[in-house]
Amino acid sequence: MPSTASQLERSLRRLQISESDSQETEISTAVQWVPSKYSSDVSQYVLVKPPRAPCGNRWLFGFPIVRKELWNMGTIAFHQVWPDKTLPDNNAYIAMNSLTFLEVYLGLRLCTLAGGKVVGDSKDIPLECVTSGEVLLLVLWMDTEREATCPTQSQVHSLEMKLKRPPGWWVEIPVRVHIHLESF
Repeated sequence: MPSTASQLERSLRRLQISESDSQETEISTAVQWVPSKYSSDVSQYVLVKPPRAPCGNRWLFGFPIVRKELWNMGTIAFHQVWPDKTLPDNNAYIAMNSLTFLEVYLGLRLCTLAGGKVVGDSKDIPLECVTSGEVLLLVLWMDTEREATCPTQSQVHSLEMKLKRPPGWWVEIPVRVHIHLESF
């Protein structure tokens, strides 16, 4: 008899895939949380991983972002993490360290930038985040990581409130994203 955990995983996989009118499968990019199987004593939820991307690339979980937002959040995070230190008056320093400041401030295991492809509805993506069909993403988790290392709901909610848009799943575009310091 299959275990309850494996039954739950199978049923969640089925929730991720729905049949469209054209009989092709369409993958949901909605954010779904399930009870963690890693900590029974603490009420914690983890992200549901979507099935492998049809193109073979990874799924990335995160927010569409513009560089100026990253700059601003990095500056705020710096002041929260090191309230007694003065932020250097150096644009390159802030640009290169904003992700680290956010990672430390929010207690994230992963916080990086990547390029993603829009899947599904694009109404919550600011136009300035999109360049030639590619979206600049603030990535908090990837489908190759263990559930135990995914961000918490409160970490995700903090960023959602700051950016005023929801996170989602994105198909990774295997091209390096270059941050131009002069664009900040």
